[in-house]
Order: sequence, then structure tokens, then C-alpha cells
Amino acid sequence: MGGPVRVVLAEDHPTVRAGTRAFLEPEGFVVVGEAACEREALEIVSRQRPDVLMLDVRLESGLALKAIPQLLAAAPGMGILVQSCYEDRAIICGALAAGAAGYLLKNSPVSELVVAARTVASGGRYVQPSLGAGLARDQGRETDLPLRERQVLGLLAEGHTNREVAARLTVSVRTVESVRAALRARLGLVTRADLVAYARQNRPSDV
Repeated sequence: MGGPVRVVLAEDHPTVRAGTRAFLEPEGFVVVGEAACEREALEIVSRQRPDVLMLDVRLESGLALKAIPQLLAAAPGMGILVQSCYEDRAIICGALAAGAAGYLLKNSPVSELVVAARTVASGGRYVQPSLGAGLARDQGRETDLPLRERQVLGLLAEGHTNREVAARLTVSVRTVESVRAALRARLGLVTRADLVAYARQNRPSDV
């Protein structure tokens, strides 16, 4: 993105908001508003149209996830990064299903907070890698992957590149890239590295 990233902080603890602002501003972010509840957050994002809303999973009125669709409708194009102390799979999946673009634990290092915020601001998705891997393992046990996806997963586990996978399966590199993208979406993974790590831990036994 060109220029500073405009951020609204929705967090009911003033000291946490102040700390987050202090971390972000030296990294090229501009905090354009702070909120302690969903109502305040809605008013601010409607007025400011920020690039990112950093949303605490719990605000003064309780679980904030129910407000995500309304917040997104108020500021089209805004990305929501949920910050939480919870590693609960149901909460993570609920946040992403509601429309959040990212989920990050509050004990994450500042460097990861910056990466997550920039990713969400640019239209991408970011789930803390340790959480993404856990979701993938859970979903992998529940999902029967199509044969082509299992084949690609098996070859990725062996360390093959997209071009090598394409040659092995006699398909185009673009097809392999499409399959990899489908796998990441199906398994709740964010990056290529996450997918390779998952493949190595969950190598299909039938291909």
C-alpha cells in the first residue's frame, strides 16, 4: 500500500489501546480512532473509513464477533484484524466466518502484529501460523480431500516445486497453483509455507 495505513482500535482497555498505538505509529500506521464498544467502533469506522479495524474479541458489551458484518458494511474495503487471548477453534472460525480477515493472539510479538495489520490492510488474510496449523489439522481429519489435492499435497511433502509437481502429474504449473490455493482455502491456511508444513505433517498415505 502507498502511504500510511489508517487504523481504528476497538479495545475496552485504555492502556492496551495506548500500547498498541505506541507500537504501530513508528511503523508507519496512523491511528484515526479508538473505541471501547461496538457502538463507538461503528460510529468511528463509518466516519473515518480506515484501512484496518483492530477488534478485540471481547468488548464492554461481550463477544464482539456479532458486530463484524455491520462494521464491514459501514466501511467497505476495510479489513478487520481480531485480537484475542483465546485459542478456541470455535471462536477463531466464528471470527473468520463473520468476515474478519485476520486473527492474532494478544501475546504475539510486535513484528507479527505489524505484518498481520499490513496484510489485512492490503486485502489479504492473516491467521497466526500456530493457530492456522491447528485449524488445518482439525479440518484435515474431518475432510476427505479430492484425489488431485491429495496428490499435490503428497508431492509438496516431498519438497517438490510447483514446476516439478506439474511435471509429475502431467498438468500445467497454473493448475498446480490453483490446487494449492484451493488447499489453503479448504484447510484454513494463509501462506505457502503453512501449506508445506501441513503437508509434511499430514502426508496422504494413499497416493
